[in-house]
Amino acid sequence: MNDQLLYLSGAEIAALRPNPADLRLSLARAFRLHAQHRVQVRPKQTLAIAPGHFFQAMCAASPEPPYAAAKWVGIAENSGRGLSNVNGLVILSDFNTGRPLAIMDGNSLTVLRTAAMSALAAEYLARPDSTSIGFVGCGQQALGHLEAMYDLFPGLAEAVCFDRNATSARRLAVIAREKGLQSRETTAADDALACDIVITTVPGTTTLTPFLDASLLRPGSFVSAVDLGRSWRVETFNVFDLRVVDDRAQAEDPENRSKLAYPGPFDSDLAMLASGVERGRSSDPSQRTLFLFPGFALADLAVASAVFETALRTGGGVGLQR
Repeated sequence: MNDQLLYLSGAEIAALRPNPADLRLSLARAFRLHAQHRVQVRPKQTLAIAPGHFFQAMCAASPEPPYAAAKWVGIAENSGRGLSNVNGLVILSDFNTGRPLAIMDGNSLTVLRTAAMSALAAEYLARPDSTSIGFVGCGQQALGHLEAMYDLFPGLAEAVCFDRNATSARRLAVIAREKGLQSRETTAADDALACDIVITTVPGTTTLTPFLDASLLRPGSFVSAVDLGRSWRVETFNVFDLRVVDDRAQAEDPENRSKLAYPGPFDSDLAMLASGVERGRSSDPSQRTLFLFPGFALADLAVASAVFETALRTGGGVGLQR
């Protein structure tokens, strides 16, 4: 029996060029199984060290495809160290035998799965004729979301990029321009709120004061608050007609609810949307919708499984002896 582990670094995952549509399909399948109670998922477990400094463990298992995954993440304020604030690894195992199969860079997978989750939510919550996308925060998550949303919405024609780091905003605007979008950097975050799709990925710091006003959103807009809503003035969230989370059970868990700027109630979650229990946005073109989510272990499992199977087909990764 082959007892090797496959190691996939961030560079190797990027070289696989995972297809955004394939990742959405993997997620949709996983959340439909979740709605049928056919997967095992546990809420995030958090080990708090200090404000903005903690570790998290997430795990999920699914019979289809037959894999289980555990994700270990450390979060710390690392800007002064030249490191990412979020650092993690994912271990993938065979569902039936329990045999470890792969170790993967958690940072790259987190970008892929988070953008894929936003895109899956957007299938149900955003207007299909959306033509503009605004970014508040222009780091790695914004880059991943640009790829995922551009794949889903072929009519996208404009990108507005805001970041307190002008270099990050300029880099994202250049990449959007290379895709054929009219793009621009801005020094006013409110400019990004005038778009059909708004992605907020503001890093958490102990000094951050919410500064985004949801009442400035245009009618019919969709927001994916990747930053747990920390950048938003939550008292303005009454403008949203639909508020959706990745998993309502996890969001209602007291330990996890405390991390969300808006603790609920939520109208639905991804399992309800993917399974057809809830329909998503109505035919009202003025409906404003929100996807606010802390991340869910099932999504990490779905994306890690898809990336692993791509690596097996293409010969990607490095074999490690156990």
